[in-house]
Amino acid sequence: MSTSSIRPSDSDTILVPIDFTETTENGLRHAIRLAQIFGKKVDILHVVGSGKNSDSERDAALVKLNDLISKYAASGVEIEALAEKGNIFDTIGEVADQRSAVLVVMGTHGVLGMQKVLGSKALKVILNATKPFVVVQKKPIRENGYQNIVLPIDFSKETKQKLMWAAELSTKFDAEFKILVAYESDEFAARAVNNNLAYAENYLKTKGCRFTVHKAGKGDFAKETIRFAAAENADLIIIMTNQEKELAHYIVGPYEQNVIANDAQIPVMTLHPVVTSNAVSGHLFNFSNF
Repeated sequence: MSTSSIRPSDSDTILVPIDFTETTENGLRHAIRLAQIFGKKVDILHVVGSGKNSDSERDAALVKLNDLISKYAASGVEIEALAEKGNIFDTIGEVADQRSAVLVVMGTHGVLGMQKVLGSKALKVILNATKPFVVVQKKPIRENGYQNIVLPIDFSKETKQKLMWAAELSTKFDAEFKILVAYESDEFAARAVNNNLAYAENYLKTKGCRFTVHKAGKGDFAKETIRFAAAENADLIIIMTNQEKELAHYIVGPYEQNVIANDAQIPVMTLHPVVTSNAVSGHLFNFSNF
């Protein structure tokens, strides 16, 4: 039975924030297909404010959420409705932790107007959470999931951390990876990129993953990533987020912002950097849950 209360869950779930728009419903469709492939359940969450009408708003949201569940009953995936008081920037991440979510699939409406300066709502939600996100727009998920995946590789040491998820997705989707290597004119940065590329190639080879390597042009790496992913008809782009929180608490790098809200509407998986001397390790992202 669906409920509005948050409870710890022994079983892993995929969390989907819902605002009753077509974009977030597309996020639900992505999550349902992923749940079918991973053997998970889905929690759909609507966040209501804490004002005087919040109780009635929560009750109304639960009715709409359960109607949505009925719409996708034929999927065979267990779906549970959650309506919680709070704000989207904190509550989504809190619920993801408390429900032991494997990841969060979130529909976004892109980045428009002044949100380009301060970061979109989607980016703020992601930065306030600890779980991996798959951010989708209107592009539907393919029957076999994410099989054509772009892995951008730059000079940062954190870029290696996406390889764990890449290897896991390879086993689930029989994925092929397109490694896109950033162009760097600076000698030190170029050497770091080459070292990261060598590491990535070796890691993916040891995991039996299929991949090809491609060089980005000299332009902005975000634009190069989007252009390349669109040309390759990619199903997913995997990136690391920048969690520096300074000006207004939400300064995010233009790379993340532009890639997440890409015009090609390619889904983007975002992973938070983990500060550890053993960044790519089996326990890091709790892959045993898969």
